[in-house]
Amino acid sequence: MGIIYLAALFISLFAPMYACASTRDAGNVLTKTLRTDYFVVHYDPTDPYLPQLMSETAQIALTRISRDLGYKPEKHRPLVLNIYPTHQSFIKAGGLKDRAFTVGTASSRDIISVDASGVFASPTETINHEITHAIIFRLLGKNITALPLWANEGLAQYESEEFPDADNAIVANAAADGSLVPLSHFVDHFPKDKSNLAYAESASAIRYLVKEHGKSAPKKMLAELAHGTSFDKAMLKAAGQRSGDFADSWEEHVNKRYYALKLTRIAIGTVPIVMAILAIIAFFVRRKQKIEAAKRWEQEEFDESMRRQLGNDWHR
Repeated sequence: MGIIYLAALFISLFAPMYACASTRDAGNVLTKTLRTDYFVVHYDPTDPYLPQLMSETAQIALTRISRDLGYKPEKHRPLVLNIYPTHQSFIKAGGLKDRAFTVGTASSRDIISVDASGVFASPTETINHEITHAIIFRLLGKNITALPLWANEGLAQYESEEFPDADNAIVANAAADGSLVPLSHFVDHFPKDKSNLAYAESASAIRYLVKEHGKSAPKKMLAELAHGTSFDKAMLKAAGQRSGDFADSWEEHVNKRYYALKLTRIAIGTVPIVMAILAIIAFFVRRKQKIEAAKRWEQEEFDESMRRQLGNDWHR
């Protein structure tokens, strides 16, 4: 089991990163446009099949995620969807040279840009993730700042991950070695050295919210925020707990869930110490046995010598 978690953690170091930053102009790469009911798709004409596939994927994602989060798609206000056929063209157009593993961006200007190459992440997963952000932007508008980053990214991860095994493994590993970071540390930024853990914890917290309080909990939370309510009160409405209490409940849940793994690691960690102690004990026990055996041998030698000199009755 430990090997599986370590492998998942290693893979996570190279996992895709998602951003909610503004994107630059598409430049000369995306020279063709496809219009649908809810999207204006800009694409590279060298791959004529990709925009149709991605626009259909985006439509499915928009319908499902809108339902989950309480948003009604607007035909008169289509989202801009930039589809890049290669990771290099996506990074170059977005000015993301310093974030080379980013695969998608969404902005408050209704612009979504996606690396559709599939090199670092499934294009479907990336589209789901960024559409979630776009919907949240539209729902909250100027109140977007009331939503902490962990909740924003957690919702996007939750809506895009069909199989959250990698995130679960990262959280399990952190719980087992005592390195979980409180959600309150992820309010407005994710530390670069802990970004994978931040994304994983955020997704775990939203999954916990849905599991404990129902699938409508995120919708209730966002609706409250949209009306100008504080995040603390929005969580009270959605989960019956203020944000700090919810975060504590989630952390307690995670620690309990992976307690057995923690005990296993502790046990594995103490094995060398126990073996060393046993080796020392064995040494002294063996030494004592040798001393006692030597004494017995010396006594037997003495008895045999006396018998030879005085006969068999010398000791009587």
